[in-house]
Amino acid sequence: MTIAEIYQAYQIMPNLQQHMFRVTGVAEQVCQHLQAHVERENILRACLLHDMGNIIKFDLQYFPEFLEPEGLEYWQQVKDEFIQKYGKNPHHATIAIVTELGVSDRIKELIDAVGFNLAKKNFESDDFSRKVCAYADMRVAPHGVVSLSERLEDGRKRYEAKGDHNTFSYVMGAFLKKIEKQLFEKMDIGPEDVTEKSVTPLTEKYPALEL
Repeated sequence: MTIAEIYQAYQIMPNLQQHMFRVTGVAEQVCQHLQAHVERENILRACLLHDMGNIIKFDLQYFPEFLEPEGLEYWQQVKDEFIQKYGKNPHHATIAIVTELGVSDRIKELIDAVGFNLAKKNFESDDFSRKVCAYADMRVAPHGVVSLSERLEDGRKRYEAKGDHNTFSYVMGAFLKKIEKQLFEKMDIGPEDVTEKSVTPLTEKYPALEL
C-alpha cells in the first residue's frame, strides 16, 4: 500500500497527514546532511506513521479550519470509532495500527522514540535515528515547520492555557535543545536552514511512497 492509501483507509485527518509529511520532510533534510549513521528508510516510514492514532487526543474544536469540508460531526464520528477500536491512548492506537500494517519492529522502535517526555532518554541514547525522529516531530507546529524555540513556546502556551504548567516541560525542552546541538554539530547546515520552504519539496513524493 502507498502512504496515501493507508491514510485514506484509516481516515486520517488532512491536517494530521500534513503534519506527518512535514515531520518526515524535516527528518529527510536532516538525514541528507547528517554525518552520522542513520537508517534513512526506516526513519521516513516511522515519521510517516508516527501519529496515526492522534485523532483520539484531538480537541476537534480547537482548530475549526481543520475540520473542513467534512465538518465536526464527521470527524467526531471518526474519533469515536478510533476510541472504540483502539482505546483512549493515542500512542497505543498508533502502535496497534502499524502492527496491523505489518511494519518492522525497528520502525516501531523509532515511532516509540517520538514524544516530548522522551527527550532526556533520546539525548542520552547513542541511536541517532531515534534522535532524528524525535527532533523532527518537535520542529513542526500545527501550521507548519518552525524553529525548536517557537515550537516549544507554542506547546507551552497551549498546555498552560489548560492550567498544565510545570517544571518538567522546561526540563524536557532543555534536553530537546541539547539534541538539536548533537545533530547539527554533525551537519553542514544550521537549524535555521530547516524551514517550511526547504521541507515542502521533499514532501511531494510521500503520498506515493510504498510502505
